[in-house]
Amino acid sequence: SAASAPCIRPSAFVPARSRTHAMPAQKKGTKREAEVAVPVAKKARSDPAVAGVAEALEQASDLSDACRRMLLAGLPKCVVGERHEMQAAVVTMIGQVVSGVQAKYQEAVDAENFKLRDVEASKAELQETLAKAEEVLAADSKDVEAKTAILAAAAESAMSAKIVLQETQEAQHTGDAEMVEAQESKAGLVKGTETDLQTIVEGAAEDNSEHYEALLPLLTGLGLDQSLMSALPSVCVKKATDRGAFDAMVLDQLRKTLREKIDALSKSIDASLPAAQERESAVAAAQAQLDAATASQQAADEALRAANAAEVSAATAAKVAKDAVTAFEPAYSQAMQARDAQAQKLENFRLYNVGSFEIIRDQAAAPATTVGGA
Repeated sequence: SAASAPCIRPSAFVPARSRTHAMPAQKKGTKREAEVAVPVAKKARSDPAVAGVAEALEQASDLSDACRRMLLAGLPKCVVGERHEMQAAVVTMIGQVVSGVQAKYQEAVDAENFKLRDVEASKAELQETLAKAEEVLAADSKDVEAKTAILAAAAESAMSAKIVLQETQEAQHTGDAEMVEAQESKAGLVKGTETDLQTIVEGAAEDNSEHYEALLPLLTGLGLDQSLMSALPSVCVKKATDRGAFDAMVLDQLRKTLREKIDALSKSIDASLPAAQERESAVAAAQAQLDAATASQQAADEALRAANAAEVSAATAAKVAKDAVTAFEPAYSQAMQARDAQAQKLENFRLYNVGSFEIIRDQAAAPATTVGGA
C-alpha cells in the first residue's frame, strides 16, 4: 500500500552522473551540458503532469510526511530524457501511492453505492406499497361504479314494480266496485230482514216506527207496488194483535221481496267472485314483486355504501403511500448526489492525477547507467 511503500534516501534521486564518487569531475560546464541541463529543469518545474502527480501525493493521507517530502522532491527528477534505476524505483513508489489514493476514492464510491442500494431498496418498497395501494383503489373505484349501476337498476325495478302495483290495485278497485256494492247492499238487506223486519213482524214492541225508519232506505229500488209502499207505514207500527189479514199479507210480501233481492245479489256476487279473486291474486303478486324489488334496492344501497367506504379508505391509504414516496425523494436524491459526487471525484482523479502519473511513467526512455554499471 501507499503507507507501507518503502522510502529511499533523497540522495538516491540524484542522477548517477552527478555523484562525485561515481564519475570523475567533468570539465567546467561544456556548452552541450549547459544547453541540456537548463531546459530539463525548466520542463520539470512547469510540467502539468508533475503538478497532477504532486497533487495525488498530497492526497495520500496514510503516507508519512517524510516519505511525501522525499517523493515530491524526487518527482521532478523523474521527468528526464533518461531515467536511471533509482528514478525508476521512485516512479514505481509513486505509482503505488497513486494507486492507493485511487483505491481510497473507489472505496468511497463503493461505500456510497452500498448506502444508495439500501436507499433504493427502501424507495422500491415504498413504491411497491404505493402501487398496491393504487391497485386496490382502482379496484374499489370500479366496484363503486358497478354497485352504483346495480343500485340504479334496482331503483328502476322498484319504481316499475310500484307502478305495476298501483295499476293492479286500480284495476281491482274498478273491477270489484260492482261486487262490493252488491255485497254491501246484501249485508244491509240481510240485517234489515233479520233484525228490523223480524221485530216488526213479531209486533211485540210498543213502537216499531224506529225499525220502520231503519228499513225505509232498503226499500228503494226493490220495485214494490205503490199501494204496498203506501200501506207499510201504518202496518209496521201496529202491534201483532192489532193486524188483520191485509196487514199480514203486506208484511209477507215485503219479506218475500227482500229475500228475492238478497238471493239476486248473492247470485251476482257469486258470479263476480272468480274475477275478483284473480284481481286479488294479481294485486298480491304485484305487492310481492314490489317487496322483493324494494329489498333488492335496499341491499344495493347498503352494498354501495360499503363500497364507497372502502374506496375512501383505499384513497386515504394511497395518499399516505404517495406522500411517503414524495417525502422519501430528498433522501434518495441526497444519496444519489453523494454517490455521484464520489464517483466524480474518482473520475477526476483518474483522468487528471492518474493520467498525469501515466504520462510520466510511460515516457519512453532507456535506463541510465547506474553506479557500477558498464
